[in-house]
Amino acid sequence: MKRVFTLSLLFVAAISLSAQSYINVGQFNLRYDTKKDVPRGDGWAARSQHVFDLINYEGWDIFGVQEVLVNQVNDLMQNLDGYEYIGSGRTDGATKGEYSPIFYRKARIKCLESGQFWLSQTPEVAGSKGWDANIPRICTWGRFEDKNTKWKFWFFNLHMDHRGVEARRESAKLVLAKIKEICGDEPYILTGDFNSDQYSEAYTTITDSGMLKDSYHLAKHTMAETGSMNFFNTAFKTDARIDHIFVSPQFKVHKYGVLTHSYWNPIELSEEALEQIKQGKEGVVQHVRKVISDHHPVTAYVELPFMRSPEDWSQYGRYEQKNKEVTKKPKAVFIGDSLTDGWYRLHSDFFTENNYLGRGISGQVTTQMLARFQADVVNHKPETVVILAGTNDIAMNKGYISIDHIMENIISMAQIAKANKIKVVLCSVLPAEKFRWSWEVTPERAISSINELNDRIRAYAKANGFKYADYYSVMNDGKGGLKKEYQRDPVHPNLEGYYVMEEVIQKILK
Repeated sequence: MKRVFTLSLLFVAAISLSAQSYINVGQFNLRYDTKKDVPRGDGWAARSQHVFDLINYEGWDIFGVQEVLVNQVNDLMQNLDGYEYIGSGRTDGATKGEYSPIFYRKARIKCLESGQFWLSQTPEVAGSKGWDANIPRICTWGRFEDKNTKWKFWFFNLHMDHRGVEARRESAKLVLAKIKEICGDEPYILTGDFNSDQYSEAYTTITDSGMLKDSYHLAKHTMAETGSMNFFNTAFKTDARIDHIFVSPQFKVHKYGVLTHSYWNPIELSEEALEQIKQGKEGVVQHVRKVISDHHPVTAYVELPFMRSPEDWSQYGRYEQKNKEVTKKPKAVFIGDSLTDGWYRLHSDFFTENNYLGRGISGQVTTQMLARFQADVVNHKPETVVILAGTNDIAMNKGYISIDHIMENIISMAQIAKANKIKVVLCSVLPAEKFRWSWEVTPERAISSINELNDRIRAYAKANGFKYADYYSVMNDGKGGLKKEYQRDPVHPNLEGYYVMEEVIQKILK
């Protein structure tokens, strides 16, 4: 009997582990809040509760939304159960204009980093309009971790222009280039209202790239009796799908659906009709069927790919091949987390032209950097190592760690470098008033922890004759946050921010 019970537990555990490798993905254009929808009964106030009910019922782990204004974002955050979001308004990169946000269930999914770009020839310029587009369009992206499995993936969400054919085609090319630039070899998902059906050039540009596949075609089980557009007409039927969930080749798709949920509104009846109802007469219409948006939501049940073996906690494999390809002794190696990783991605010329190596890994804490310090720094025998570390420790990416232990990791890296006759530059942690992916860390705690760690790093560098690169002072907005003109998001610099950092570090390295 005991053996049977043990085997039963193992069987249940196996099922649970298998189930953890799936995530439920959604795509939904909610229709922006506009007064012109009110007269026919399709205003946001009439629809919103049904939107909340659908999303809470479906329980998407992560989903992309389009057209929502800031008041709708606030309504979603207030009424959805256990969700967080990333994204901003397309007009100013803050709160103005329509958002294309990514919502995720924070009990299951953790956001490691995020940003956005505009679908234009100047993607870093807020509010920029591209090609023949009628209005500015934005794409939101984030790097996420599944808390159950610790597997990581990227998620992009966009809204292409509704009029510009050239804009849609070029936007597709831009998104593919950005995915290649940002994601590297890691898996990714792309959702959005593409205003492009499966017969369009923009669609085939994406599906013919070899980078993304339509989950509609990959799904083992499909339920899509109509396309994704309905124009608020419950009788409208089409085979054209303009809302899509694309996945990179690493994913498997088990289920796909176009959800045609609806609700019923009471209609005003005449006194005569009301009297007929009281008398029990049949055939009196009391309600009218409504859809919750002018787009049907789309859903896909996807299987997460196996990213790496559990033993590679320090992610030695990230640079293993690149380390083998280094033939010239570098002048400096930059080791760090997403701040260093993003630096190389946004301005690789800075590294190649100066004979610097970038060895940043997004999401890493100082303990992981210390573990790979020999492989990614010492073995290259550089003149100098530039250590920019501590942000993710403060954000508790791997759980709580004290300032004392963060400093011990940084000191260990510095001492290893010194023992190997490598000059050391210790860098200040950049200002950040919040970590969107780590709601446990309040703004007050983030700012005070960064200031304390920077004071400790500065004092240690001075006491031991190491150089100190003070990025904090030139990037600080005066309140402990990253200056708006330098930020891709509240934690990560944009290209202009990295230009400022380059001036600081070059004065030391030159």
